[in-house]
Amino acid sequence: MKRFLTLVAVVLACVSLAPAQGPQAKSPKEFDAVMAIQSAANPNARVAAAKSLLTGFKNTEFKEFANFMLMVSYQQLDDFENMMVYGERTLEINPENPGVLVQLAYAIPSRTRQFDLDKEEKLTKAEDLASRALALIPNLDKLNPDMSDEEWLDTKKDFMAQANESLGVIEAKRTNYDEAAAFLTRAIELQPLPSSMTHYHLADSYMNAGKKAEALGAVNQSITLGGVPLGGGGDAAKNLKQQIEAMN
Repeated sequence: MKRFLTLVAVVLACVSLAPAQGPQAKSPKEFDAVMAIQSAANPNARVAAAKSLLTGFKNTEFKEFANFMLMVSYQQLDDFENMMVYGERTLEINPENPGVLVQLAYAIPSRTRQFDLDKEEKLTKAEDLASRALALIPNLDKLNPDMSDEEWLDTKKDFMAQANESLGVIEAKRTNYDEAAAFLTRAIELQPLPSSMTHYHLADSYMNAGKKAEALGAVNQSITLGGVPLGGGGDAAKNLKQQIEAMN
């Protein structure tokens, strides 16, 4: 969630730039419609504002922004189908949008189940998105010129960490646990701020690879970082630790 909010903050900062530095509103009403997306109090309000911009101003230069914000809003609402729809629409406008590439690359394998008939098709699609992100990100210009060099480096490292984590989750879904652990370790090395979820994924991969000591180290780090809270209460990281401790 912290990474999601960081991504949104970068995008919103870009919209706040002076007109010469980005898309331009063609009228005060269009400007107000764009600002309504930026100031929306919750995901449902943001969805309504973004759709209002797209329907009310069909030639707006903010189509990429509006579709991107629809994608992340539906992600917050746990609406995977609409998240995919608007993520793909954003990529139709800009195939090199790093935020969309990394978000979809992670969401797809997270929603892929072991016995899905199209499992490998989904994983291959996610792998392509993550690989595209990794090829693109090192050479990206600043999304917001007002960012310091250090802030932009951390942002790029975070994007790259997310792409590597996605590749780790993909390989875990393929039961290639050693490969998964390698990608997840790389993600942790890149993260400007450590993530309990990444350590959780790493612990799970180590456990499935039969590496008890490594799995315990990773799951303990996940718990220290806040664990992985479950919707009905409890902590997935603590549950995983019990499974690891029961290993021979």
